[in-house]
Amino acid sequence: MSATLSLALALALAGPVAPPPRKPPTSLAEALLLTLDEAGLDDLVDSGPEEGRCPGGRGCPIPLRRAAFPPWLDLAVIRLDEKGRAIEAANVQVDWSSPRGRVVLLDANLAAADVRFRRWNLERADQGPRAPPFTDADDISPERGGAGRDFMAPYPASLFKLLIAFHVERRAAQGSLALSAEVPDGPGPEAELRTVDEWLELMVTESDTRATKALLRFLHARGEMEALNAELAGLGLSTLRIEGTIPADGTRWAPGEIQATAMDMARLLWLITGGPGVLWRTPEGRAVVRETLPEPARARLKRVLAHQARHEVLSTGSTCGVGLAGIPAAVPSHFLDVETGVEVVGVTEYGRDVRPCNASAQVRFLHKTGLTWNYAADAGLVEPLQGKPFRRYVVALVSSAGTRWIDPERAAAPRHPCEELSVCASQRLARLGAAIDAWAVTAAAAGH
Repeated sequence: MSATLSLALALALAGPVAPPPRKPPTSLAEALLLTLDEAGLDDLVDSGPEEGRCPGGRGCPIPLRRAAFPPWLDLAVIRLDEKGRAIEAANVQVDWSSPRGRVVLLDANLAAADVRFRRWNLERADQGPRAPPFTDADDISPERGGAGRDFMAPYPASLFKLLIAFHVERRAAQGSLALSAEVPDGPGPEAELRTVDEWLELMVTESDTRATKALLRFLHARGEMEALNAELAGLGLSTLRIEGTIPADGTRWAPGEIQATAMDMARLLWLITGGPGVLWRTPEGRAVVRETLPEPARARLKRVLAHQARHEVLSTGSTCGVGLAGIPAAVPSHFLDVETGVEVVGVTEYGRDVRPCNASAQVRFLHKTGLTWNYAADAGLVEPLQGKPFRRYVVALVSSAGTRWIDPERAAAPRHPCEELSVCASQRLARLGAAIDAWAVTAAAAGH
Protein backbone atom coordinates (compact mmCIF):
# COMPACT_ATOMS: atom_id res chain seq x y z
CA MET A 1 0.00 0.00 0.00
CA SER A 2 1.40 3.37 -0.99
CA ALA A 3 2.15 6.05 1.57
CA THR A 4 -0.42 8.35 -0.06
CA LEU A 5 -3.14 5.71 0.13
CA SER A 6 -2.25 4.90 3.74
CA LEU A 7 -2.59 8.59 4.66
CA ALA A 8 -5.95 8.83 2.93
CA LEU A 9 -7.20 5.72 4.75
CA ALA A 10 -5.98 7.06 8.09
CA LEU A 11 -7.78 10.38 7.52
CA ALA A 12 -10.97 8.59 6.54
CA LEU A 13 -10.89 6.44 9.66
CA ALA A 14 -10.19 9.45 11.84
CA GLY A 15 -13.42 11.11 10.69
CA PRO A 16 -14.00 14.66 9.41
CA VAL A 17 -11.20 17.13 9.94
CA ALA A 18 -12.16 20.30 11.78
CA PRO A 19 -11.72 23.45 9.69
CA PRO A 20 -8.80 25.65 10.66
CA PRO A 21 -9.68 28.39 13.16
CA ARG A 22 -10.68 31.70 11.66
CA LYS A 23 -8.23 34.52 11.82
CA PRO A 24 -9.53 37.35 14.00
CA PRO A 25 -10.65 40.38 12.00
CA THR A 26 -8.26 43.28 11.69
CA SER A 27 -10.74 45.91 10.50
CA LEU A 28 -14.36 46.90 10.99
CA ALA A 29 -15.21 45.71 7.47
CA GLU A 30 -13.74 42.27 8.19
CA ALA A 31 -15.55 42.15 11.53
CA LEU A 32 -18.93 42.94 9.93
CA LEU A 33 -18.40 40.40 7.16
CA LEU A 34 -17.42 37.72 9.67
CA THR A 35 -20.43 38.62 11.81
CA LEU A 36 -22.80 38.28 8.85
CA ASP A 37 -21.26 34.95 7.89
CA GLU A 38 -21.63 33.58 11.40
CA ALA A 39 -25.15 34.97 11.77
CA GLY A 40 -26.37 32.75 8.95
CA LEU A 41 -29.22 34.79 7.53
CA ASP A 42 -29.55 32.22 4.76
CA ASP A 43 -30.63 29.63 7.37
CA LEU A 44 -33.79 31.53 8.31
CA VAL A 45 -37.27 30.13 7.75
CA ASP A 46 -39.69 32.28 5.74
CA SER A 47 -43.31 32.50 6.90
CA GLY A 48 -44.38 34.21 3.69
CA PRO A 49 -45.04 37.82 2.67
CA GLU A 50 -48.62 38.02 3.95
CA GLU A 51 -49.08 38.11 7.70
CA GLY A 52 -51.46 35.48 9.01
CA ARG A 53 -51.66 33.60 5.73
CA CYS A 54 -50.09 30.20 5.09
CA PRO A 55 -47.27 29.42 5.14
CA GLY A 56 -47.01 30.92 8.59
CA GLY A 57 -49.61 31.99 11.09
CA ARG A 58 -51.41 30.12 13.81
CA GLY A 59 -52.32 26.54 12.98
CA CYS A 60 -50.83 26.59 9.50
CA PRO A 61 -50.79 23.02 8.15
CA ILE A 62 -47.93 23.68 5.73
CA PRO A 63 -44.51 22.90 7.25
CA LEU A 64 -42.20 25.88 7.31
CA ARG A 65 -38.98 25.34 5.41
CA ARG A 66 -35.69 27.09 5.01
CA ALA A 67 -36.06 30.05 2.66
CA ALA A 68 -34.71 29.81 -0.88
CA PHE A 69 -33.07 33.22 -0.49
CA PRO A 70 -31.96 35.24 2.54
CA PRO A 71 -33.61 38.55 3.39
CA TRP A 72 -31.96 41.64 1.97
CA LEU A 73 -29.85 43.58 4.44
CA ASP A 74 -27.90 46.85 4.44
CA LEU A 75 -25.69 47.46 7.49
CA ALA A 76 -23.35 50.38 8.17
CA VAL A 77 -21.19 51.31 11.16
CA ILE A 78 -19.05 54.40 11.83
CA ARG A 79 -16.79 54.04 14.85
CA LEU A 80 -16.07 57.32 16.65
CA ASP A 81 -13.54 58.58 19.14
CA GLU A 82 -14.51 60.48 22.28
CA LYS A 83 -14.74 63.77 20.37
CA GLY A 84 -16.90 62.35 17.59
CA ARG A 85 -14.23 61.93 14.91
CA ALA A 86 -14.64 58.93 12.62
CA ILE A 87 -11.96 56.31 13.26
CA GLU A 88 -13.21 53.75 10.76
CA ALA A 89 -16.35 52.97 8.82
CA ALA A 90 -17.76 50.03 6.93
CA ASN A 91 -20.86 49.02 5.00
CA VAL A 92 -21.92 45.45 4.21
CA GLN A 93 -24.90 44.10 2.30
CA VAL A 94 -26.74 40.80 1.87
CA ASP A 95 -28.80 39.90 -1.18
CA TRP A 96 -29.45 36.93 -3.48
CA SER A 97 -25.94 36.81 -4.88
CA SER A 98 -24.18 37.48 -1.55
CA PRO A 99 -26.08 35.40 1.03
CA ARG A 100 -23.23 35.68 3.52
CA GLY A 101 -22.53 39.33 2.81
CA ARG A 102 -20.23 41.55 0.77
CA VAL A 103 -18.28 44.68 1.66
CA VAL A 104 -19.33 47.93 -0.01
CA LEU A 105 -16.61 50.23 -1.31
CA LEU A 106 -16.79 53.61 0.44
CA ASP A 107 -15.31 56.80 -0.96
CA ALA A 108 -13.46 59.48 1.01
CA ASN A 109 -16.81 60.93 2.16
CA LEU A 110 -18.12 57.56 3.38
CA ALA A 111 -20.62 57.30 0.53
CA ALA A 112 -21.26 53.92 -1.09
CA ALA A 113 -19.19 54.10 -4.28
CA ASP A 114 -19.85 50.78 -5.99
CA VAL A 115 -23.61 50.37 -5.49
CA ARG A 116 -26.48 51.37 -7.72
CA PHE A 117 -29.38 51.65 -5.30
CA ARG A 118 -32.72 50.49 -6.68
CA ARG A 119 -36.26 51.00 -5.42
CA TRP A 120 -37.58 48.24 -3.22
CA ASN A 121 -40.11 45.83 -4.66
CA LEU A 122 -41.26 42.96 -2.45
CA GLU A 123 -42.48 40.81 -5.32
CA ARG A 124 -39.13 41.15 -7.08
CA ALA A 125 -37.29 40.26 -3.87
CA ASP A 126 -39.36 37.11 -3.42
CA GLN A 127 -38.76 36.05 -7.03
CA GLY A 128 -35.04 35.83 -6.46
CA PRO A 129 -32.61 35.88 -9.40
CA ARG A 130 -35.51 35.03 -11.72
CA ALA A 131 -36.87 38.55 -11.28
CA PRO A 132 -36.95 40.78 -14.38
CA PRO A 133 -33.94 43.05 -14.95
CA PHE A 134 -33.86 46.54 -13.45
CA THR A 135 -34.46 49.63 -15.56
CA ASP A 136 -33.39 53.25 -15.11
CA ALA A 137 -36.81 53.94 -13.55
CA ASP A 138 -35.80 51.76 -10.61
CA ASP A 139 -32.96 54.10 -9.58
CA ILE A 140 -33.40 55.78 -6.20
CA SER A 141 -30.87 58.51 -6.99
CA PRO A 142 -30.45 58.94 -10.76
CA GLU A 143 -28.03 61.81 -10.11
CA ARG A 144 -25.55 59.31 -8.65
CA GLY A 145 -25.01 57.83 -12.09
CA GLY A 146 -25.57 54.37 -13.47
CA ALA A 147 -22.40 52.59 -12.33
CA GLY A 148 -22.20 50.01 -9.59
CA ARG A 149 -23.68 46.75 -8.42
CA ASP A 150 -27.49 46.67 -8.22
CA PHE A 151 -28.93 46.62 -4.70
CA MET A 152 -32.59 47.06 -3.81
CA ALA A 153 -32.78 49.25 -0.72
CA PRO A 154 -35.28 47.63 1.69
CA TYR A 155 -38.15 49.70 3.01
CA PRO A 156 -36.93 51.30 6.28
CA ALA A 157 -40.23 50.85 8.16
CA SER A 158 -40.58 53.35 11.03
CA LEU A 159 -36.95 54.38 10.72
CA PHE A 160 -38.17 57.00 8.24
CA LYS A 161 -39.68 58.89 11.17
CA LEU A 162 -36.14 59.95 12.08
CA LEU A 163 -36.03 61.92 8.80
CA ILE A 164 -39.18 63.79 9.84
CA ALA A 165 -37.75 64.51 13.28
CA PHE A 166 -34.45 65.73 11.82
CA HIS A 167 -36.16 68.13 9.45
CA VAL A 168 -38.57 69.50 12.06
CA GLU A 169 -35.83 70.09 14.63
CA ARG A 170 -33.47 71.69 12.13
CA ARG A 171 -36.12 74.03 10.77
CA ALA A 172 -37.19 74.93 14.30
CA ALA A 173 -33.60 75.75 15.25
CA GLN A 174 -33.36 77.94 12.15
CA GLY A 175 -36.48 79.84 13.23
CA SER A 176 -38.59 78.65 10.29
CA LEU A 177 -40.96 76.49 12.32
CA ALA A 178 -42.42 76.73 15.82
CA LEU A 179 -42.26 73.64 18.02
CA SER A 180 -45.02 75.21 20.12
CA ALA A 181 -47.47 75.33 17.20
CA GLU A 182 -50.61 73.33 17.90
CA VAL A 183 -51.36 70.64 15.34
CA PRO A 184 -54.50 68.46 15.09
CA ASP A 185 -54.22 64.73 14.53
CA GLY A 186 -56.78 64.90 11.75
CA PRO A 187 -59.51 66.99 10.16
CA GLY A 188 -62.73 67.85 11.94
CA PRO A 189 -63.71 69.35 15.30
CA GLU A 190 -63.02 66.14 17.24
CA ALA A 191 -59.33 66.07 16.34
CA GLU A 192 -56.87 66.12 19.23
CA LEU A 193 -54.56 69.12 19.41
CA ARG A 194 -50.97 68.75 20.52
CA THR A 195 -47.88 70.84 19.90
CA VAL A 196 -45.36 69.91 17.23
CA ASP A 197 -42.95 69.18 20.06
CA GLU A 198 -45.35 66.74 21.73
CA TRP A 199 -46.20 64.91 18.51
CA LEU A 200 -42.51 64.60 17.62
CA GLU A 201 -41.58 63.03 20.94
CA LEU A 202 -44.47 60.57 20.71
CA MET A 203 -43.53 59.70 17.13
CA VAL A 204 -39.94 58.88 18.04
CA THR A 205 -40.14 57.39 21.52
CA GLU A 206 -43.22 55.22 20.96
CA SER A 207 -43.21 55.11 17.15
CA ASP A 208 -46.79 56.38 17.33
CA THR A 209 -48.65 56.24 14.02
CA ARG A 210 -51.11 59.00 14.86
CA ALA A 211 -48.29 61.39 15.75
CA THR A 212 -46.50 60.62 12.48
CA LYS A 213 -49.62 61.34 10.43
CA ALA A 214 -50.20 64.61 12.29
CA LEU A 215 -46.66 65.81 11.56
CA LEU A 216 -46.82 64.75 7.92
CA ARG A 217 -50.08 66.68 7.47
CA PHE A 218 -48.46 69.68 9.15
CA LEU A 219 -45.38 69.54 6.91
CA HIS A 220 -47.43 69.04 3.75
CA ALA A 221 -49.62 72.06 4.59
CA ARG A 222 -46.51 74.23 4.92
CA GLY A 223 -44.89 72.93 1.72
CA GLU A 224 -42.12 71.35 3.81
CA MET A 225 -42.02 67.87 2.31
CA GLU A 226 -40.24 69.09 -0.81
CA ALA A 227 -37.90 71.05 1.44
CA LEU A 228 -37.24 67.93 3.55
CA ASN A 229 -36.09 65.90 0.55
CA ALA A 230 -34.09 68.83 -0.86
CA GLU A 231 -32.42 69.36 2.52
CA LEU A 232 -31.25 65.76 2.74
CA ALA A 233 -30.07 65.71 -0.87
CA GLY A 234 -28.21 68.95 -0.22
CA LEU A 235 -26.30 67.16 2.55
CA GLY A 236 -25.21 64.50 0.09
CA LEU A 237 -27.71 62.01 1.55
CA SER A 238 -29.69 61.50 -1.63
CA THR A 239 -30.99 58.03 -0.70
CA LEU A 240 -32.92 59.43 2.28
CA ARG A 241 -36.32 60.42 0.89
CA ILE A 242 -40.01 60.49 1.80
CA GLU A 243 -42.25 60.43 -1.25
CA GLY A 244 -45.84 59.48 -1.98
CA THR A 245 -47.46 60.35 1.36
CA ILE A 246 -50.96 61.85 1.17
CA PRO A 247 -51.12 65.52 2.23
CA ALA A 248 -54.70 65.35 3.50
CA ASP A 249 -54.18 62.70 6.17
CA GLY A 250 -50.47 61.83 6.26
CA THR A 251 -51.04 58.22 5.22
CA ARG A 252 -49.59 56.01 2.48
CA TRP A 253 -46.13 54.99 3.63
CA ALA A 254 -45.19 52.90 0.62
CA PRO A 255 -42.20 50.60 0.09
CA GLY A 256 -40.29 51.78 -2.95
CA GLU A 257 -41.21 55.42 -2.29
CA ILE A 258 -39.88 55.98 1.23
CA GLN A 259 -36.13 55.43 1.12
CA ALA A 260 -33.25 55.07 3.55
CA THR A 261 -29.96 53.29 2.96
CA ALA A 262 -27.69 52.27 5.81
CA MET A 263 -24.63 54.43 5.18
CA ASP A 264 -26.62 57.58 4.45
CA MET A 265 -28.59 56.98 7.66
CA ALA A 266 -25.35 56.39 9.56
CA ARG A 267 -23.93 59.68 8.27
CA LEU A 268 -27.10 61.50 9.28
CA LEU A 269 -26.70 60.09 12.79
CA TRP A 270 -23.06 61.14 12.78
CA LEU A 271 -24.20 64.69 12.06
CA ILE A 272 -26.70 64.47 14.93
CA THR A 273 -23.92 63.20 17.17
CA GLY A 274 -21.58 66.00 16.12
CA GLY A 275 -17.85 66.01 15.69
CA PRO A 276 -14.98 68.43 14.99
CA GLY A 277 -13.98 69.61 11.55
CA VAL A 278 -15.47 68.51 8.26
CA LEU A 279 -17.56 65.37 8.66
CA TRP A 280 -17.88 64.81 4.91
CA ARG A 281 -18.27 66.74 1.68
CA THR A 282 -21.25 66.62 -0.64
CA PRO A 283 -20.79 65.63 -4.31
CA GLU A 284 -20.73 69.37 -5.05
CA GLY A 285 -17.84 69.83 -2.60
CA ARG A 286 -19.78 71.57 0.19
CA ALA A 287 -18.51 70.77 3.67
CA VAL A 288 -20.92 69.19 6.14
CA VAL A 289 -19.84 70.26 9.62
CA ARG A 290 -21.23 70.10 13.12
CA GLU A 291 -22.79 73.55 12.74
CA THR A 292 -24.84 72.29 9.79
CA LEU A 293 -27.24 71.10 12.48
CA PRO A 294 -27.73 73.89 15.06
CA GLU A 295 -26.95 72.90 18.63
CA PRO A 296 -30.55 73.15 19.96
CA ALA A 297 -31.70 70.69 17.30
CA ARG A 298 -28.82 68.33 18.06
CA ALA A 299 -29.52 68.33 21.79
CA ARG A 300 -33.24 67.73 21.39
CA LEU A 301 -32.82 64.95 18.83
CA LYS A 302 -30.32 63.15 21.05
CA ARG A 303 -32.71 63.45 23.98
CA VAL A 304 -35.72 61.95 22.23
CA LEU A 305 -33.64 59.18 20.64
CA ALA A 306 -32.27 58.30 24.08
CA HIS A 307 -35.86 57.94 25.34
CA GLN A 308 -36.99 55.53 22.62
CA ALA A 309 -38.75 52.36 23.72
CA ARG A 310 -38.91 49.10 21.74
CA HIS A 311 -35.45 47.57 22.16
CA GLU A 312 -36.19 44.54 19.99
CA VAL A 313 -33.92 44.54 16.93
CA LEU A 314 -30.18 45.24 17.41
CA SER A 315 -30.73 45.66 21.14
CA THR A 316 -33.11 43.29 22.91
CA GLY A 317 -33.72 44.63 26.41
CA SER A 318 -37.48 44.77 25.84
CA THR A 319 -37.59 40.96 25.80
CA CYS A 320 -34.99 40.55 28.55
CA GLY A 321 -34.00 36.94 29.17
CA VAL A 322 -35.58 35.47 26.02
CA GLY A 323 -33.10 34.36 23.40
CA LEU A 324 -29.91 36.16 22.52
CA ALA A 325 -28.87 39.51 23.94
CA GLY A 326 -28.02 42.21 21.42
CA ILE A 327 -26.33 45.55 22.04
CA PRO A 328 -26.27 45.71 25.88
CA ALA A 329 -28.38 48.85 26.13
CA ALA A 330 -30.65 50.03 28.93
CA VAL A 331 -34.38 50.38 28.25
CA PRO A 332 -35.67 53.83 29.36
CA SER A 333 -37.05 53.39 32.86
CA HIS A 334 -40.17 55.51 32.30
CA PHE A 335 -41.64 52.73 30.12
CA LEU A 336 -41.30 50.13 32.89
CA ASP A 337 -44.14 49.10 35.18
CA VAL A 338 -43.00 50.08 38.67
CA GLU A 339 -44.15 46.78 40.19
CA THR A 340 -43.32 44.17 37.53
CA GLY A 341 -40.49 45.83 35.56
CA VAL A 342 -42.29 44.93 32.33
CA GLU A 343 -41.97 47.42 29.48
CA VAL A 344 -45.30 48.89 28.38
CA VAL A 345 -45.46 51.02 25.22
CA GLY A 346 -48.96 52.19 24.35
CA VAL A 347 -50.98 48.98 24.02
CA THR A 348 -47.87 46.80 23.69
CA GLU A 349 -46.73 44.88 26.76
CA TYR A 350 -43.56 42.82 26.31
CA GLY A 351 -44.20 40.58 29.29
CA ARG A 352 -40.66 40.34 30.64
CA ASP A 353 -39.03 41.95 33.66
CA VAL A 354 -36.51 44.33 32.08
CA ARG A 355 -34.76 45.31 35.31
CA PRO A 356 -32.13 42.51 35.30
CA CYS A 357 -30.98 43.51 31.81
CA ASN A 358 -30.99 47.20 32.73
CA ALA A 359 -28.83 46.38 35.76
CA SER A 360 -26.22 44.74 33.52
CA ALA A 361 -26.47 47.28 30.67
CA GLN A 362 -23.23 48.81 29.44
CA VAL A 363 -24.39 51.45 26.95
CA ARG A 364 -27.00 54.00 26.00
CA PHE A 365 -28.50 53.38 22.60
CA LEU A 366 -29.94 56.63 21.18
CA HIS A 367 -31.88 55.09 18.34
CA LYS A 368 -35.01 54.59 16.27
CA THR A 369 -36.35 51.20 15.30
CA GLY A 370 -38.73 49.95 12.65
CA LEU A 371 -40.30 46.49 12.65
CA THR A 372 -43.12 45.14 10.50
CA TRP A 373 -44.00 41.74 9.06
CA ASN A 374 -41.69 42.26 6.06
CA TYR A 375 -39.07 44.74 7.32
CA ALA A 376 -36.73 45.34 10.25
CA ALA A 377 -34.59 48.43 10.85
CA ASP A 378 -32.64 49.99 13.68
CA ALA A 379 -30.28 52.95 13.70
CA GLY A 380 -28.67 55.06 16.37
CA LEU A 381 -25.69 56.17 18.44
CA VAL A 382 -24.11 53.82 21.00
CA GLU A 383 -22.08 55.30 23.84
CA PRO A 384 -20.86 53.79 27.13
CA LEU A 385 -22.54 54.17 30.46
CA GLN A 386 -20.37 55.59 33.21
CA GLY A 387 -17.69 53.13 34.32
CA LYS A 388 -18.23 50.74 31.39
CA PRO A 389 -15.66 49.90 28.68
CA PHE A 390 -15.36 52.64 26.08
CA ARG A 391 -16.99 52.32 22.69
CA ARG A 392 -18.74 54.94 20.60
CA TYR A 393 -20.26 54.34 17.22
CA VAL A 394 -23.26 54.91 15.02
CA VAL A 395 -24.92 51.89 13.49
CA ALA A 396 -27.67 51.65 10.88
CA LEU A 397 -29.49 48.51 9.79
CA VAL A 398 -32.14 48.45 7.05
CA SER A 399 -33.44 45.04 6.03
CA SER A 400 -36.28 42.91 4.75
CA ALA A 401 -35.70 40.60 7.74
CA GLY A 402 -39.05 41.43 9.33
CA THR A 403 -41.24 39.29 11.57
CA ARG A 404 -41.97 36.85 8.72
CA TRP A 405 -38.43 35.44 9.10
CA ILE A 406 -38.15 32.88 11.90
CA ASP A 407 -35.02 31.38 13.42
CA PRO A 408 -34.82 27.70 12.41
CA GLU A 409 -34.66 26.51 16.01
CA ARG A 410 -38.12 28.04 16.59
CA ALA A 411 -39.73 27.13 13.28
CA ALA A 412 -41.40 23.97 14.63
CA ALA A 413 -43.21 25.75 17.45
CA PRO A 414 -47.02 25.72 17.19
CA ARG A 415 -47.15 29.51 17.46
CA HIS A 416 -45.04 32.27 15.96
CA PRO A 417 -42.43 33.51 18.50
CA CYS A 418 -43.96 36.98 18.21
CA GLU A 419 -47.26 35.59 19.54
CA GLU A 420 -45.75 33.26 22.10
CA LEU A 421 -42.73 35.17 23.42
CA SER A 422 -43.14 38.74 22.10
CA VAL A 423 -39.92 38.10 20.14
CA CYS A 424 -40.91 39.57 16.81
CA ALA A 425 -37.49 39.87 15.14
CA SER A 426 -35.01 37.13 14.32
CA GLN A 427 -32.35 36.56 16.96
CA ARG A 428 -29.84 36.70 14.11
CA LEU A 429 -30.26 40.49 14.21
CA ALA A 430 -29.56 40.57 17.94
CA ARG A 431 -26.44 38.50 17.24
CA LEU A 432 -25.33 41.16 14.75
CA GLY A 433 -25.82 43.87 17.36
CA ALA A 434 -23.85 42.01 20.03
CA ALA A 435 -20.97 41.25 17.66
CA ILE A 436 -20.74 44.86 16.45
CA ASP A 437 -20.61 46.08 20.04
CA ALA A 438 -17.98 43.50 20.98
CA TRP A 439 -15.77 44.56 18.06
CA ALA A 440 -16.11 48.23 19.04
CA VAL A 441 -14.97 47.42 22.59
CA THR A 442 -12.05 45.29 21.40
CA ALA A 443 -10.91 47.84 18.83
CA ALA A 444 -11.12 50.73 21.32
CA ALA A 445 -9.15 48.77 23.93
CA ALA A 446 -6.47 47.96 21.35
CA GLY A 447 -6.21 51.61 20.36
CA HIS A 448 -7.33 50.98 16.78
